[in-house]
Amino acid sequence: MSAPESPREGLLTARTEESSQYRRPMEDEEWRSVVLELRRGLARLDSRQVQARVLGIRQGLNCLDAMMSRYCELTCGSCPDRCCHGKNIFYNRADLLFLASSGLDLPPGQTRARHGEPCRYLGERGCDLDRARRPYVCVWFLCEPQVKLFRQEPPHFQRQALKWMESIRRSRLEIESLFERASRKDGR
Repeated sequence: MSAPESPREGLLTARTEESSQYRRPMEDEEWRSVVLELRRGLARLDSRQVQARVLGIRQGLNCLDAMMSRYCELTCGSCPDRCCHGKNIFYNRADLLFLASSGLDLPPGQTRARHGEPCRYLGERGCDLDRARRPYVCVWFLCEPQVKLFRQEPPHFQRQALKWMESIRRSRLEIESLFERASRKDGR
């Protein structure tokens, strides 16, 4: 399967990095308020442009899912220091914009309400969320044992997986750029 293409439609991605806005502990009430605010902002955007990018992200995530699931099955069960235990893993604005515009059910809250807490979505067998609903850092991150598995893949597969990741990243940045432009026009 080839990397999903993101329609350009004259959009130049102004962002080169995702915003860290909302990348912090958050109580569920604040989470719901943030999501509502972002949905209001998304409603002002050209839905065709946003949905084209959402579709590209979803296609890329579907392409990565089999590889990442296989790697997790092979490595996570015996891992003494699972990345899932990272105390600084949070949803950021790009995650929330994607989720709010994707039609997927949003998780009930941020990964944790307070610093030092474990991720609320970490279950006995790993993450309880399907890959599309996870913070993107949880989707693309490869630990050292997984990097070793990735290096054993055929070169054409490695290139394709990297294209999927880049396509997802680019589409997420474009959604953020669209959102920021609309917010500036509205004086927010």
